[in-house]
Amino acid sequence: MKKSFKIIIGTGLILLLVLVASIGFGTLNDRPEDARENEHVAAPDEAEQAEEPEVFVEYAEAVVSSHYLATEAGIEILEQGGTAADAALTVGAVMTVVEPFFSSVLGGGTWALYYDAETGEITSQDGVGPVGSHATVEDFAARGGQAGIHQAVVPGAWDGWMLWFDEYGDLDLDEVLEPAIRIAREGFPVSNSVAAWLRQDAHLIAGRPDTAAIYMPDGKLLQAGETAYQKDMADTFESLVEVYTSNLERGRSEAIQAVRDYFYRGPIAEAIVDFSDEHGGYLALEDFHSFESEIVEPISIQYNEELKVYQNPPNSQGLTNLVALNILKGFDFSELGPDDAKAVHLQVEALKLAFADRYYHVGDPARVDVPVRELLSDEYADRQRERICMETAMRWPIEDGLKDHPSLHNTTTFHVVDRHGNAAAVTTSIGAQFLVIGDTGIHINDRMRMLSLDESEPNLLTPGFKVRHTANPYMVFKNGEPYIVGGVTGADNQPQGQVQQFMNIVEFGLGAQEAVDRPRFASTAFPSVSFPHRFGNQVLTHSGFQDQCLSGLRSLGHDVVTGGMYGSSHVIVFDEGRLNAQTGAEPRDDTSLGLVNPGGTR
Repeated sequence: MKKSFKIIIGTGLILLLVLVASIGFGTLNDRPEDARENEHVAAPDEAEQAEEPEVFVEYAEAVVSSHYLATEAGIEILEQGGTAADAALTVGAVMTVVEPFFSSVLGGGTWALYYDAETGEITSQDGVGPVGSHATVEDFAARGGQAGIHQAVVPGAWDGWMLWFDEYGDLDLDEVLEPAIRIAREGFPVSNSVAAWLRQDAHLIAGRPDTAAIYMPDGKLLQAGETAYQKDMADTFESLVEVYTSNLERGRSEAIQAVRDYFYRGPIAEAIVDFSDEHGGYLALEDFHSFESEIVEPISIQYNEELKVYQNPPNSQGLTNLVALNILKGFDFSELGPDDAKAVHLQVEALKLAFADRYYHVGDPARVDVPVRELLSDEYADRQRERICMETAMRWPIEDGLKDHPSLHNTTTFHVVDRHGNAAAVTTSIGAQFLVIGDTGIHINDRMRMLSLDESEPNLLTPGFKVRHTANPYMVFKNGEPYIVGGVTGADNQPQGQVQQFMNIVEFGLGAQEAVDRPRFASTAFPSVSFPHRFGNQVLTHSGFQDQCLSGLRSLGHDVVTGGMYGSSHVIVFDEGRLNAQTGAEPRDDTSLGLVNPGGTR
């Protein structure tokens, strides 16, 4: 399916691939110290340079992700002449191998942004599948708190990736999937974060033979530093490559369509549905046969005269980020720093109002009327801004801001930039339930847990319609040129972490790595996205905030709890002229890495 909507935003470059894992987790002792720092790729020695002609590369190339193997693979694809879309698919596929509990190009869902430098267009990828035909509110209410295939919606990610690959890619499928296939077959070291997730879900893994074969190969759970293999996943990737290659004589687009059909109208869909039938899931073959991803129009706000912020539209929760920023743009932060209690209070309160809007209004726009224009209007932002009190914190329940104005009716991150100026921002996720579909190696999503069972809510579980999806990477353009490509993982933490990432860079003047190094907060003053949708009216914080800031927040009525991990943050920030870029890689992940190839003559 080709692009259906486009926005012209001028010439420029940006590729951010944001890979959304549900929650970041780990410590910094699994990789050399420089693995978590932003690195420039080492230049060839002088002898090598003398043997090669000088080449002028128009823009810097950059990749940042939560795993060094994925980042390195993405850079390799860029150096082979691949586009941002090619490299993004490579990064996503490698992440599918090395962090399959967070995301999967095969079993998950994706929302992503792409900037096409040649046309000056920015588009949004809706790679999210619908609820299965056999689902009912009554049955899910009885089983919603349990893990299993009944938690899965149609995995829309692969179809979305194929749309991008067809529209924006230059390389062949065997080239972009080669790193993932090789790593899956040869194995990769279990990181501290993977080992921690394995321990947490050991009881689930032990009861699932196909999953245990991967993560308990000798009857014992894999430990940090040991080698894990994804051989069945490698077979599945290779089967997709074989379909592509055997149809390539018909044309590249036709070969890609054959791959889409093989997945959604062939053996892979059949394997997933057979597993679903056997284990009490809701998926039917017709759900796969009728599914197609879309490339749609993004949503945006003008933050100030220079900056325009782009997000993914509903059914993504990306609107939450924009609503909060639209409120915050009316406050003066010039005399404040990131550790000022007033600055944190303003961000927390704006986010509470934005999450209230998510709760009351955001769902699948094919099922409910989402008032995007009204929620992103300056008029609405002005009115919401007046609801923030500088002396008292709001608590849930928070009233719907549109309720008394009937005239206004209407969630693994990785980033990539190529030498041509193209950019992608991607968040893709499955939800960390370690459920493998037979011998396919596919780890399936558990997105059903993010649906509501309340008939009055816009995110109601409805067969054939989509869940309110947490994935929502963002892009910022400065005077029409790419400036920031960013994202934060972790369900409800995504919009909150992104607001803080943006504010750290734009309002507080921090560099890319400084911005993600900063401690973050996470409010719980709204119903959680995950079943059973509880709220806590707390402000959770990383350690590292100054005591004066924390005491100031408490004096305003915030219930502050310190400690924990609130998502994983990654960002690319472009220098003026875009010959260079900064990357910010999450310092709390043990495998995160950003790499930059500067532009210019090299």
